[in-house]
Amino acid sequence: MSANVPLKNTGSLLYLKEQLDEIVFNYIDTSQKWEVAYAKLDDLLKSATVYYDSYMKANGDLPKEDTTAILFLNVSYKLIYFHTISYYHLTETQQEAIKDHVLELLTLAAECIQDVHKENHAEYVHEIAKSYEEVSQVKDSHIQFEKRILEKNNGVADCFDSFAKAAKLFIKI
Repeated sequence: MSANVPLKNTGSLLYLKEQLDEIVFNYIDTSQKWEVAYAKLDDLLKSATVYYDSYMKANGDLPKEDTTAILFLNVSYKLIYFHTISYYHLTETQQEAIKDHVLELLTLAAECIQDVHKENHAEYVHEIAKSYEEVSQVKDSHIQFEKRILEKNNGVADCFDSFAKAAKLFIKI
């Protein structure tokens, strides 16, 4: 079953979220089948990138803070995070270039979180920060990472910019 979904409306975004939740549960949380998770998340990421491109063409460079935009951002930061973690576990390398790439993607995932002070978002920031520390292998780096993200507290337009930067980096993977 292909996860490629044409994302044209909020219903499609809800379907994308369901697919993401299913992949995370089945291939990351319960079985840690990184290769399967990565492949399926890669398909979802491609769909999300197509959605982003069409959304930006329709709405311009300054996205509105509406339900669709917020839902997209809530799905996108999780998608970027889990895709990046799957990639990292697949490579399990100590090459600095790959680690730097992963760290940058983890930062961009956190920067896609709009209104980071909300409880459920703060939990994800903390989880991403812990992963950042694991990859960087710098003790207590998660504290500075979280502080930076919480202080920045990106708005919708900044979150969309972070998604665009992440999408360009995924092309390099």
